[in-house]
Amino acid sequence: MCQHLSVERIEAWPGELRTLSTGRRVFVRHATPPAADGADGRTPLVYVHGLGGSSTNWTALMRELRDDAGQWALDLPGFGESPPGDHHTVAEYVADVVAFLETFDRPVHLVANSLGGMICVYVASRRPDLVLTLSLVSPAMPQYRVPWAAGATAVMAVPWLGERILRSAAYVEPEKQAARLAAVLFADVAVIPAAELTFAAEQRDAWMRKPYADAVLLSALRSIVRHYTQQGRQSAWRAAGHLLRPTLVIMGARDALVGPWGRTRWRRALRYARLVYMPNTGHVAMMEHPGAVAAVIREFIRDASRIRTPASTRRTLEQGMRPAVAPLAEETTHASN
Repeated sequence: MCQHLSVERIEAWPGELRTLSTGRRVFVRHATPPAADGADGRTPLVYVHGLGGSSTNWTALMRELRDDAGQWALDLPGFGESPPGDHHTVAEYVADVVAFLETFDRPVHLVANSLGGMICVYVASRRPDLVLTLSLVSPAMPQYRVPWAAGATAVMAVPWLGERILRSAAYVEPEKQAARLAAVLFADVAVIPAAELTFAAEQRDAWMRKPYADAVLLSALRSIVRHYTQQGRQSAWRAAGHLLRPTLVIMGARDALVGPWGRTRWRRALRYARLVYMPNTGHVAMMEHPGAVAAVIREFIRDASRIRTPASTRRTLEQGMRPAVAPLAEETTHASN
């Protein structure tokens, strides 16, 4: 505990509440490049978090990319600092993200994690005019083989049982809850600075204390489960197959919520794609290895501007986080450091 108190406190980017054309309100954090003014001509970066997350999940990555462009991270309704809406479903969140992107005067670089990944697949497939590139970090997409943590989480989607599980969790000490969550989200908690872990735990705890948090979490989770079983024209994978924009997919080898084997399906689904496989990485690579993820996104955005053919490039990034990884004919895995 004393060690945490001696570490410099992490601060989130400032933000404000905005009312969207959907009628719902979202809290949006914004980071401006130090040398930029209001007329900065660089394409904005927009971030969408996952289930139970918030805009502060992107704080470390936004620090890494602050010099690159203006950055915008929103709290989906009911999460973070955004007030709840009438419904908290994938479909409603897709409409919210579309409404937010419509406020920009140009298409953006859209970056998303987990549930946000599924949401943004629908957004980019339906409104390619709003998206210049799409970067997905451990996107939650339907799959037959479910990792252990995803299976345990899905149990909460069962009516009544989910409410009971969350009521029981309320009696667990916040420190223990944070430790359990960290074990699910990260491959190696030891690589994350103590200040970053403390910041993430405080943000999560502050949200969970809100009176509507449990209801929002369960509603969104149940919507995800329904989409996992969705077939035909409404399927998330069908939407992925219709993506027209260059797409980056980052997968963690030790992701307990999505699982690394999903990269095989992504290779089949996408034409204009780059796959980055990160050994010794969990579900939130942008929090666990922000420097490496920033380098990958920066390189992808640069290369995407040169795309002329539907070539698919598969790439691997080792734990040592060397950003310069040459395109590989076959996907390989480097030894962990």
